[in-house]
Amino acid sequence: MAASKRNSNPSAQATFVFKGTVLALKSATMKQVPVDDRTVVANVDQIVEAPPNLAKLTGQKITVQLSGRKKVKRGEQMIFHAISWIYGDSIALRSLSEEAVKPAHMTMLAAVADPVAKHHQRVKEDRFKQADLVVSGKVVAVRLPEEPESKVKTTLLAQPTSKPVSEHDPKWREAVVEVDDVHKGVHQKKQVVVRFPASKDVMWYHSPKFQTGQQGFFMLHKAQAGGESKSKSTKKAAPGLIAQEGGEPDVYTAPDAADFQPFSEDSEMPAIIESGIKKKRKVAPRRKRRTTRR
Repeated sequence: MAASKRNSNPSAQATFVFKGTVLALKSATMKQVPVDDRTVVANVDQIVEAPPNLAKLTGQKITVQLSGRKKVKRGEQMIFHAISWIYGDSIALRSLSEEAVKPAHMTMLAAVADPVAKHHQRVKEDRFKQADLVVSGKVVAVRLPEEPESKVKTTLLAQPTSKPVSEHDPKWREAVVEVDDVHKGVHQKKQVVVRFPASKDVMWYHSPKFQTGQQGFFMLHKAQAGGESKSKSTKKAAPGLIAQEGGEPDVYTAPDAADFQPFSEDSEMPAIIESGIKKKRKVAPRRKRRTTRR
């Protein structure tokens, strides 16, 4: 799958976007941070996008490891596109890109309402872009994985009997989803099987745990033989999918918490789906007209 323009841009991977003022160069707010020419202390003036754990940093001094693409000056106001790095008495972030505040940024800064809500919406949009198949429907059954030996070519589900069961055992289950509508991808069958880890271990805690009766939007990702998702998400798809003889596995995964969105009146999914359809239409290749020589 071709990476989206957003994914080809380093700043697109940022989880914390903010306007800040550079207070000190070659400095840090805590001892744990290795200081070099790209380490600065910045004040968080305004948060544009943030996960919940970083949403209350407005007005605080933090450490930022710059991307090194541009030189910064003390007192300069910049827009930082960053990710978490080191936690301690303060917090240190890695900036994937930074740019001086310009008049063009004023519209963006004025439009910011809820940075956390904006972050959640962007995550949903990214998961939709990365999904191989997006359907809406209902979980009609949850079962143990079916593994007919005659069809299995490769599987990582079972550990050798000589080794103890891992503490991170995912405890695989399969959710059978009755498909109401297909919003992205191609799926002709009335049902789709979604493999998910039932374990609440820290490794699998954030993966959706499906139950019979759940209804909503499922953003699904195919797995290659060996279990890694084709999606370019920072989180790998759950390992252990069965690769069957004859090609791709017929089971999908939903490894990220955002991969399942329940139906609700204020759901953003219809708008995200409509936006995705419009963008696909725009990039559709045009047919070249044939020219004939006389």
